[in-house]
Amino acid sequence: MTNPLKGEVNIELGSETYKARLNIDALVKIETELDQGILKLASRISQADVRISELIVVLKAALRGGGNNLQDKDVGRIITDIGIVQASTEVAKLLATTLSDPEEREEQEGKQEVAN
Repeated sequence: MTNPLKGEVNIELGSETYKARLNIDALVKIETELDQGILKLASRISQADVRISELIVVLKAALRGGGNNLQDKDVGRIITDIGIVQASTEVAKLLATTLSDPEEREEQEGKQEVAN
């Protein structure tokens, strides 16, 4: 079970659901490894301007943050299995969730619960 107050989310990658989390340390590591700011990366991903190696870096950090012990090759295999488009979409959603205002997130979740 995920804890949204800790920034944990479930992401579906193919037939598997993983717990993922990007805390500030993970975001700094991503920025350092990719030599660019996280907001610029999120913007580029939203415009379908992303490299597979960047997807691997973000997914690995998020999945490890969720308690999954995965290496680059494991994440690469997941991306191969689900396809680049779905991987890009999931990474974009993950970054959007991570970077959004927590109060705004709670409002959105409340609206979704009411709609269901």
